[in-house]
Amino acid sequence: IAFAETKAEHEVILIDLSVPRPEWYLKDINPYGQVPSLKINDKDILFESLVIAEYLAELYPEAGLIPSDPLQRAKSRYLIQHWANHIQPVQNKAAYTLNNSEASKYREELIVELEKVNDLLLKAPRTPGVNAEGPYYLGEKFTWADLAIAPFLSRAFLLTEFNENKEITAEQYPQLKRFFEWKAALVNRPSVKNSTPEQKVLVAHTRKFAK
Repeated sequence: IAFAETKAEHEVILIDLSVPRPEWYLKDINPYGQVPSLKINDKDILFESLVIAEYLAELYPEAGLIPSDPLQRAKSRYLIQHWANHIQPVQNKAAYTLNNSEASKYREELIVELEKVNDLLLKAPRTPGVNAEGPYYLGEKFTWADLAIAPFLSRAFLLTEFNENKEITAEQYPQLKRFFEWKAALVNRPSVKNSTPEQKVLVAHTRKFAK
């Protein structure tokens, strides 16, 4: 997503996550086996998707991904941290369970946490009169918080919905209206849409690790 938004030139080498990492990858790229990694030159390599995305956002400021306002940057980082600490753990449980009753329980836990996210979205520090109206976190402009959360939101929701064969909709949960507006804008953005595998591919991969 970050490469698409910044239009940075790059070469992609796909790594099969369902098998042990290749020896060359562990030796020359990432000894911990983490994916993704970004090789910048012969000596500099970055690990972790958020670190790589932030590096690209700062390297290409013309993309406008990182807000210039300090408060907006701070609030964006908090939203990202909140998602990682409170939403992602529940999403993972829902996605990786084979037990439908457990999936239902985690789904309801997820809704409770999403109500808090909905509140954070409603209180986003937008700049009045400057692209303030719009579906993204800070308004019309797709920025750092949107980029960081989009892949987790689009993929994990597909898996959560698949487990119970039920879609999670705004009609079911009207208290999440702002969240669903945000979600729709993110999953339909070309950079996000083009990087999201089909549901059947996600499900097949996840089932290898489900319990």
